[in-house]
Amino acid sequence: MHGIIFGGLLEDMGMDASMVSIRRSSGAHKIATFLRKHDYDIEVVDYIHRWSLDQLKEFTTKKVDSETLFFGFSSTFMISTPELVEFVHWLKEKYPHIKQVIGSQNQTMKELPCDWYVYGYGEYAILALIDHFRGGPEPIHEGNLINAYTNYKAFPKEDLSVQYEERDFIHEREILLLEMARGCKFKCSFCSFPILGVKDDHTTSEQYFYDEMLRNYDKWGTTHYMVLDETFNDSSDKIAKYAAACRRLPFKPKMTAYIRADLMVSRIQDWDNLIDMGITSHFYGVESMHLPSAKSIGKGMNSGRIQDGLLAVDSYFRKNAGFYKGHISLIAGLPHETLDTLRETKDWLEKYWQQNSFHLNILMIKDLDKNGTSLNHNSAMDKDWAKFGYERTTFPEECDIDWSKSFNPYFKNLYEYVDNYEYYLKWKNPNLSLYDVTKFAVEEWSQAKLKNGIDPFMYDKFFIDPTVKWSDFAELNHLERRTEHINAQIDSYIERKLVS
Repeated sequence: MHGIIFGGLLEDMGMDASMVSIRRSSGAHKIATFLRKHDYDIEVVDYIHRWSLDQLKEFTTKKVDSETLFFGFSSTFMISTPELVEFVHWLKEKYPHIKQVIGSQNQTMKELPCDWYVYGYGEYAILALIDHFRGGPEPIHEGNLINAYTNYKAFPKEDLSVQYEERDFIHEREILLLEMARGCKFKCSFCSFPILGVKDDHTTSEQYFYDEMLRNYDKWGTTHYMVLDETFNDSSDKIAKYAAACRRLPFKPKMTAYIRADLMVSRIQDWDNLIDMGITSHFYGVESMHLPSAKSIGKGMNSGRIQDGLLAVDSYFRKNAGFYKGHISLIAGLPHETLDTLRETKDWLEKYWQQNSFHLNILMIKDLDKNGTSLNHNSAMDKDWAKFGYERTTFPEECDIDWSKSFNPYFKNLYEYVDNYEYYLKWKNPNLSLYDVTKFAVEEWSQAKLKNGIDPFMYDKFFIDPTVKWSDFAELNHLERRTEHINAQIDSYIERKLVS
């Protein structure tokens, strides 16, 4: 065994199992797949935040041998928890000769005290590092940091597929992750996601895409996927290419994907191809239904056209695909937005979008003057927030937000994080403040959200239970069954890993 990679999403911020995803670690499996092609034996451990410390110790003790070169930790967002920190310290004490490496696209990865940090898309960076562990040359690094975005910009874009192994214990009704392209062609002012504004083709081969889906179907019976592409519908040619591959499959896939709403509304020619791919669950980063706000961040379609267009999509997909779930994501606090315009949006969603779902993010601006965040890709707003009408302020000495009205602990935990650390700016603009929008999100938006059930991107929980139908995955009446199913799935996975 050359390496073990422990993967997981961000910490679940105090939420119980009914509100937490059970998706696999995409990054961990991609790195493992890539390293195996270079003759390294890599095992992946999923759901890292759900393992106990004793279970992690037991598993690791069984797996480590004389060939073990590294322990890896992979997370898109923050990964640090007290248990993981203790686990890393235990690894250092028990195996001082084996290096610990964490890979992420977030600066908070340094909260986990590892030997090496790989920032960014890390396939070639981690390969260089592990070759170094075997006596090869040092990778390009700054201290113990390897900045893949600066020094290892390439990634295996022709083949972005994952090859799962028997020791991954894929569940027959599990929803797997699928990546067809990396990068985003757009440059939204609030967004700090890497590889923005790409002009070249970052799409994977149609044949590799087809082979991955067929392989998973033959091995595990997999038919359901979540597409990871930052903006799946950025190209009609791309959609047509993969739709053609899906038509060759011996099954009809079902997928959910991140979809840009203005392109969805304006490119009716894509709709049938999306249906043929089974992409009938859409996540729309609308951000604002107030036109001046949308234009200020790089999304300028008239709000009325967006609203009418998404209703037309809803009608067409329900009629021609037999199923549709659309999820609208918004951001509170963008330029020109007011509490009144936010309430108008909430009212429209409650009136016209109740059979689908929606959520509200709070605008977060990194305070670069105080923390630097030199590792992160910073948004235009991060770099020059004054240009967008923002200034630094403080929270009131007495917080009068009624946290009991919040539908989950996220808003409160985020507020406390911003209040206690200097990573994000405590901002205000001519219309709103960070405090104002937090209070609105908790006390008004949460109440609308509670009436709406569950987000479609939470549907991955249902397929551990064969009695739950695809058409019912986002219905409120299944909420009470989630915790039991999630815990049973993860417990079974951990038990099988421990005896493997």
